Amino acid sequence: MFFILSITVVIFLIIEVFGNFYKIDKYVYRSGKLNSYNLQFYHKIYNFKTIINLHGKSSKSWYKDEKNISKQNDITHIDFKLKNSIIYDTNTTKQLVQLMKDAKKPMLIHCLGGADRTSLASALYIYAIKNSSKQEANKQFAWYYGHLPMIRKKVIAMDRSFDLFVDEAKKDKNED
Repeated sequence: MFFILSITVVIFLIIEVFGNFYKIDKYVYRSGKLNSYNLQFYHKIYNFKTIINLHGKSSKSWYKDEKNISKQNDITHIDFKLKNSIIYDTNTTKQLVQLMKDAKKPMLIHCLGGADRTSLASALYIYAIKNSSKQEANKQFAWYYGHLPMIRKKVIAMDRSFDLFVDEAKKDKNED
């Protein structure tokens, strides 16, 4: 119990203080929703050209701040709403992959906490756009990003969505 509590506290600090911000490669970054200070701070360093918000539109202040900061800094802001408890078909994941391919780089991908939906998008980016292995892409579903399907059972849907995408991609390659 102490171990789980300790991990929870660490993850909370990573998400709330640092925004769960990580570099995927020199063009793509992942995070949870960032407060206005963190968003401006990371933008100054990494000069995002696109933000993909997987949480979707919101009436909350963080969303308004994000939209304003995007507008002030000529950042393309895209809302692509996903829910972390839904297993998505390949049409949805293919749309997300195409969106990431077409987006101006550098790009920031985020959801609310940066743990589940962002892990799915990051894994899709690694696998489908960078053409890395499934094993390499699966590293995006790590506990240190806050992805904990053993504790939060419903979020396994993100892993399953990725598996469906990979299975379909393999079928498509075999048909060629």
